[in-house]
Amino acid sequence: MLSFPSGESHQSENMRHVYGSSFLSAVIVVVMGACGSFKDSPKYQLSDDRYAYREKGGRYQKTWVYLKDDTISVMSYKDNKQILPSLPAKDQYFLKGSFDIDVMSVGFKYRPAQRSLPRQLTTDFNGNVFVGYRFDRFKVRYKQTPFGQKKVYHHRGLTGGLFGGIGSTSITPWTTNNMITDEYNGSILSRGLAAMVGLNSLTVGLGVGWDSLTDRDKSVWIYQQKPWYGLTLGLNLN
Repeated sequence: MLSFPSGESHQSENMRHVYGSSFLSAVIVVVMGACGSFKDSPKYQLSDDRYAYREKGGRYQKTWVYLKDDTISVMSYKDNKQILPSLPAKDQYFLKGSFDIDVMSVGFKYRPAQRSLPRQLTTDFNGNVFVGYRFDRFKVRYKQTPFGQKKVYHHRGLTGGLFGGIGSTSITPWTTNNMITDEYNGSILSRGLAAMVGLNSLTVGLGVGWDSLTDRDKSVWIYQQKPWYGLTLGLNLN
């Protein structure tokens, strides 16, 4: 059965999508700008905190770490005694777990083939909030230079969790099994799972998700609650 919306209702709905997308874009831009202040967050730098610590070739142990200028002091978590570094200095590793909150976008979505369409790769606008748990590893490498020994810091992160958000998608006769005749951008709610690796405040990874169309044609949209797979990009907030 074909659906023939009136011109007035169609125009009104398109205006709602335009204003909704514009508002979401403005919100994301503001949040991204605010996130700039987090680039020097201790999460991406070795700082005074509790870590699992080891030297190269050793085992991890629970410790407290204190930094002053360029000096790293490591104290045993059990008896609060200082752990002195080896001489000559070996590479040091510091591991920390924490809850993670990101602003996340899906760069593209791979949608498996449906009855009326082959597999698709889409790049529609979307914005999500990611909540999960992450591990950050800091490596302190001691490098000998003509001017003496120099500390070189490396950071890597790994995070996994859930996300949810909103976005837009193209609604056409082809994505509704020819149950409608008009074309427009529909609003969707998304949810899913993602695993990402982090380099400083930026995280990149893979996700699997499900979209729900929110307007009148949700019952005929061929991708309603169907899984998709995508490339995820996140910017940490905490």
